Amino acid sequence: MRRIGSTRQWALRTATAVAVIGSVTGVSAGLVAAQAAPAVTKKAVVVKVVTRHPFGKMLATTHGRSLYIKPSGGCSGACLGVWPPLFMPKGKTIPLGTHCLGTMKAGHRRQVTYRGKRLYLFASDTGHSVRGNNMGGFRVAKISMGSCPH
Repeated sequence: MRRIGSTRQWALRTATAVAVIGSVTGVSAGLVAAQAAPAVTKKAVVVKVVTRHPFGKMLATTHGRSLYIKPSGGCSGACLGVWPPLFMPKGKTIPLGTHCLGTMKAGHRRQVTYRGKRLYLFASDTGHSVRGNNMGGFRVAKISMGSCPH
């Protein structure tokens, strides 16, 4: 004859085992779902190489606007109204489009750089124009060969 106490213990152990197995299965399913989810990328294509007469190969935004660098000195205050910086899109930190791209802090944002020089647009450029070359010390961001500065 069976004892009632042992039946209760068996039922309690069975219920505990089912609960533990269910928890492990749920955690495993969550891990599989997390592994299958695409990783959020911090990369973004922000420039492209274009050929513009008489400059040759140079950098432009992905929409085709000419890009410039200031070989020496900086740009602040009223200068930024004429020469807006090329910033990374929010949430992105790694610029793509050609070699030697990087970023530098500019306030709370990241400004795109080429060969260690900050990239700017010229406010008076429209479409694919290149009106800002040699104005205010800015030059077209020409593509140059060789190793990238570190």
